[in-house]
Amino acid sequence: KSTIIITPSEYIKKDVAEFTGVNPKKIVVTYEAADEIPAPAQPIKHLQGKEFLFYVGRPLPHKNLATLIEVFAMLKKSHPHLLLVLAGKRDKTYDSYLDLARELGVGQSVVFTGYVSDAELKWLYRTCRVYVFPSLSEGFGLPGLEAMAERAPVASSTATCLPEIYGEAAWYFNPLDKFDMERTISEVLENKEIRNRLIRFGREQVSKYSWERMARQTLKIYDIVLRK
Repeated sequence: KSTIIITPSEYIKKDVAEFTGVNPKKIVVTYEAADEIPAPAQPIKHLQGKEFLFYVGRPLPHKNLATLIEVFAMLKKSHPHLLLVLAGKRDKTYDSYLDLARELGVGQSVVFTGYVSDAELKWLYRTCRVYVFPSLSEGFGLPGLEAMAERAPVASSTATCLPEIYGEAAWYFNPLDKFDMERTISEVLENKEIRNRLIRFGREQVSKYSWERMARQTLKIYDIVLRK
């Protein structure tokens, strides 16, 4: 019964149209964006001088963090000094992931930071060896784009809208294939040319999006609806 539906990606537009039977002409895509974090980077002391993979976000099942931890345990065999840093508010789900890490023998190498400030988040993005986004489903994938804005090389799932949003600025893996995920992350860790390319392309990809443009598009949609 709505006049217009707004989605953050073409993938979700198609998904909504197919699921609901709504005419696609009624659905408008307004892309989100990512800016550099304005706060000066603030180091997390116990991570200074360490090499680590990084993920930030809520530990919901579709984020696929259990698979990421399993893949990390595989990576430790060839990268014994590597850490996996998971940022986000601690809850019972994170505790279950800690139990999994211990079962896999990497409990001491998986770091749960809990809540981090913007300044600490900026430092984590800028210091990590790879920002890994293993999600099974996203509407836009803002964290990966935010990581690119802070010059982090991104290894991403191929799921749902992520290739649409990240373009050539991420190194992709099948999120359901642990061996493919391990191979992809290893390539970004070990190949300087790939890392530099991802950092360069990431900055270019971020520049394609604009919060101001999104706001203007949204305001225009409101105007159309109110006139009707």
